[in-house]
Amino acid sequence: MVDDDTLFGEVVRVDGVNVYLVRSVSRSSRELGVGEFVGVECGGDVVVSVLTGVERSIPEDVVSMISLEMESKYLPYSSELDSSYYRLFGLGLLSRSGVQHGLRVAPRLRSRVWRLDDDTIRKFHLPHGRANISYFNRYREALGDDLLLAIVDELWALLPEARRMLAPVRKYLKGGGAL
Repeated sequence: MVDDDTLFGEVVRVDGVNVYLVRSVSRSSRELGVGEFVGVECGGDVVVSVLTGVERSIPEDVVSMISLEMESKYLPYSSELDSSYYRLFGLGLLSRSGVQHGLRVAPRLRSRVWRLDDDTIRKFHLPHGRANISYFNRYREALGDDLLLAIVDELWALLPEARRMLAPVRKYLKGGGAL
């Protein structure tokens, strides 16, 4: 699944089978963007999820104790003072027995989360050698057109063989739902 070197974060809140909040444990210089795919461990399987948002905070009581000049000097060095959280939406399950779009189970708290490699993303979206984005219809209302467009952009780069299918979807989403 994932080794500790590629670990991105851990699940700290589960709001149903599809929605998770992840606390980042990585200090990677490469920032994850909305629409990127991550994996969440769920038993021996992987919940293929998409990043839907970012939350960052510094506790107000800490900020109020430090002057503005000192804040810029000291806060970047304190890994305990700031926190990054990522909102994820689970799209489906990748298991030894195959691909399942849609979920019936949620990951546990403290489940590990990592960036999915290109091969895993391809495996999820090309389960039988043909492109499949059936979760678009199922989750369109929950994800919204802007996020779906970001997903299409990710898939456009990873799945050149699916561009004929993705082109009208991209045009539809860019046109605000009208072809």
